[in-house]
Amino acid sequence: MKTKIEWQEGVHFIANTESGNKIYMDGPIDSGGGNNGARPTEVLISGMGGCTAFDVISIAKYKGIKISNFEIDIEAIRTDSKPSLINKIHLSYRIKSDISNKQDLESIIKLSVKKQCSCCIILSKSVDITHSLEIY
Repeated sequence: MKTKIEWQEGVHFIANTESGNKIYMDGPIDSGGGNNGARPTEVLISGMGGCTAFDVISIAKYKGIKISNFEIDIEAIRTDSKPSLINKIHLSYRIKSDISNKQDLESIIKLSVKKQCSCCIILSKSVDITHSLEIY
């Protein structure tokens, strides 16, 4: 896997991914940015969210569990130190499915966070990751 980072101006960068997609990253105006993209740490937690979402949707489909809507709210807590590090992440899964699927979906989420999602596994080496599930 490869990505090329191109500097635009100030602290605005474009990541050109191996799959041919672009990710725009920039800082706030008070840090020399123009707010023309996500912060790199936002990209980090968004990537983790996308990775576990991919797992959950794919495994649920394989098991024949019908999901009609799916969201994850991610809250990353940062330290007050410099550099400000992420030390806690909470993943709030919100899934529209039959309530009878709750136990299976909880198992799938746990499997993803602990054993399948490479982003979660890597980040868990230095960050406390927790999760919750709401079925509606």
